[in-house]
Amino acid sequence: MVDTHCHLNDDSYNDDINEVISSAFDEGIKYIIVPSTNPKDLEKTIKIAESNDKIFAAIGVHPHNASEVTKDVIEKIKELSNNEKTKAIGEIGLDYHYEYSSHQEQLIAFEKQFEIANEKSLPVILHNRESDEDMISFLKSNITKQTEGVFHCFSSDMKMLEKILEMNFFVSFTANITFAKTNLDEVVMNTPLNRLLLETDSPYMTPPPNRGKRNVPQTVKIVAEKISKIKQISIEEVINMTTENAKKLFRIPAISLLFTLLFFISSLFLLGIPSVYSQNKSNVQVDDGYYDDYDDYDPYIRRLGIGLLFGTNTFVDRYSHTETASQSYSSDGLFTYGALVNFKITEAMIIQGTYMSAQNDKFVKGLPDSMKNWLEPNQHKTIELSLIYMLVPEKMVNFYGSIGPSYFINRLSRSLGSGNKYFEKDDAWGINVGIGGFCNISLGSAGTLTLNAEWKLNFRPNPIKLDYDPRERPDSDRYKNPISYTTMYSIPRAGFIWYMPFLK
Repeated sequence: MVDTHCHLNDDSYNDDINEVISSAFDEGIKYIIVPSTNPKDLEKTIKIAESNDKIFAAIGVHPHNASEVTKDVIEKIKELSNNEKTKAIGEIGLDYHYEYSSHQEQLIAFEKQFEIANEKSLPVILHNRESDEDMISFLKSNITKQTEGVFHCFSSDMKMLEKILEMNFFVSFTANITFAKTNLDEVVMNTPLNRLLLETDSPYMTPPPNRGKRNVPQTVKIVAEKISKIKQISIEEVINMTTENAKKLFRIPAISLLFTLLFFISSLFLLGIPSVYSQNKSNVQVDDGYYDDYDDYDPYIRRLGIGLLFGTNTFVDRYSHTETASQSYSSDGLFTYGALVNFKITEAMIIQGTYMSAQNDKFVKGLPDSMKNWLEPNQHKTIELSLIYMLVPEKMVNFYGSIGPSYFINRLSRSLGSGNKYFEKDDAWGINVGIGGFCNISLGSAGTLTLNAEWKLNFRPNPIKLDYDPRERPDSDRYKNPISYTTMYSIPRAGFIWYMPFLK
């Protein structure tokens, strides 16, 4: 679960913020987005985000504080928008319920901050209360094709929902959908699952039976439960899809725990286990004699090896129309498997050939049930040829860098309507680069077993030009817009290699 709107910068958390954060992650929260609301908490928001790798910031000034948005405040927002922990501009927008700032002040502040979002290609977190008409008018005048964002704590009607969905905004609900005096069931039901986010708006919007008490991030599960009940789908489906939506909108990078763990174990080997390399020279015997220069001695049989690899792939597609800036979309956590062949050509260099396969069905899962049979999962296969250079080739643990060409073999599912689906061939050359480590375990006369962990990136630098937009539904007018795109694969992966004893 991702709480996409939680005000951990609120003073009510000052005394126990560490306990609140720890408890939230212990109870299943994966990430938290913390939006600022006034000029005084801009720096505080960044510091909270920098305190934990699972917390990110949104920088902006709430419409209540629009009268405080000076030139210096705008410059500060611009400055902090460059911070790597800043994932959005927000919370910004309009509020005509409490007119703490005039309509004119709100519109001016909104426009200046919206310009920063467009300039920095950051999504916006929008506050909208009793201001639907002015909000739609503003967006029609200010959005571009690269504009992304979310209407947070959505409480408007179906007409407003339809308008913002047409603009490709996400919609986020809080525990307001659980309140007895609020009926948003129709709005929730008609919000597509692939445009839906979860939030708590903590410390506010506490769900029953704790109304009036301080809210905390983990109550976002109550929001997910209510949505699953309204839509009559499993809570797991709600959680999985909204988590992917949040990662996509806020461009949260995927981290492979398996990769991290194996790399950590390899580091322990490097630091804590003596290698054969560090033996006394008198103990290193080769061919009935003693090796004269054991600094170059490799005690492991490593000439020809075969192995298996497993990992999680993240596909990042970058789309662009000729007249607009680019937009990036990612699908992460995709199980990937493959095989490899290693051939050691010098003490420090290895030629590696790798075949990897994965499929991406996340976009299919995000379609309405009536359209799920329109498409099949995309098929992705990659052949890599890499030159590996090891920094410490003669030790038990070797760290390395790699580079080489890749060939992408993709079959992309397309549809012209219900029952009319096909696969489009999409093959191209690219480049792969990577870093990683080997941990070698001698099997004596049976060869060497090598544990491998690495992070590999594959790029397709040449853009692919299409006469349609694959991000759009076939019945949409935007589907016919020509577009070009490039692809990057990020693959944290791990596996094992057996070096055969037949070649030394």
